[in-house]
Amino acid sequence: MKETYDVRDYGAVGDGEHLDTAAIQQAIDACNRDRGGIVYFPPGTYLSGTLYLKSHVTLHLHTQSTLLGSRNIADYPDITPKIRYLYRARFTKYLIYAERVENIGLAGRGVIDGQGEHFPARPGDDKGRPYILRFSECRNVRVEGLSFRDSARWLSHYLACENVTINGISIRAKIRENRDGIDIDSCTDVRISDCRIDTGDDAIVLKATTNRPCKRVTVTNCILSSMASAFKMGTESNGGFEDIAVTNCVIHDTGYSGIAVEMVDGGALDRVTISNITMNNVKAPIFVRLGNRARP
Repeated sequence: MKETYDVRDYGAVGDGEHLDTAAIQQAIDACNRDRGGIVYFPPGTYLSGTLYLKSHVTLHLHTQSTLLGSRNIADYPDITPKIRYLYRARFTKYLIYAERVENIGLAGRGVIDGQGEHFPARPGDDKGRPYILRFSECRNVRVEGLSFRDSARWLSHYLACENVTINGISIRAKIRENRDGIDIDSCTDVRISDCRIDTGDDAIVLKATTNRPCKRVTVTNCILSSMASAFKMGTESNGGFEDIAVTNCVIHDTGYSGIAVEMVDGGALDRVTISNITMNNVKAPIFVRLGNRARP
């Protein structure tokens, strides 16, 4: 058993032109078969379609390495999470995908770039824009240190996951069309800290698109900017929100709200604390909405 699996040893070229999906996946599979470790990206630019992250595997990008999402939508197969949730039939393409696995991570000082500017929004074309990251029903997840750039849709969606740590990452995705930074959806025990997020759509969003609540979530020491809302709970609120703490954050230059709380799909909001927030140049510091969209 070895601890580090270099993607070049499995045939990855890293020139930004050759598609390295198969080679990277072989490294992930080998690492998983050997009971886990690190899949390492040395300096280079690795062009890839969908990668399936597996249990006990961490992808680690060198400071001079970039994982570059393919511009060809055919390199992203349709994947539908098993869990029943609000958007199950709509969004099915991702650069990095994991489902019902444990002890997974993304780390390093490199860059993950979705090349989202090459996937413009078109009415009714929900499957034409891949996420950078979706983890569904995963346990023990850690994402740290990396810079994320230009997702074609929500940049990162954590759906019904448990024990998630997101620390020290940078996100920049300034195109407006549904390009959120971090979406925490029906998750339990989540810690987001020391992140710098600048997005076209909401920067950090808590959602509950399943019948499970989003609960025990802390957000601290983050700098947030957005062409929409910087920190939002909702609008998707089916499962509700419990035990949420947001503190020691700086919010600036938002198109909509600094803090938005929007309960419009049912669910209960209990024990939520937001404190020690500084805001500058925000359209509305605090926005609260209660409604009924009658979504199932």
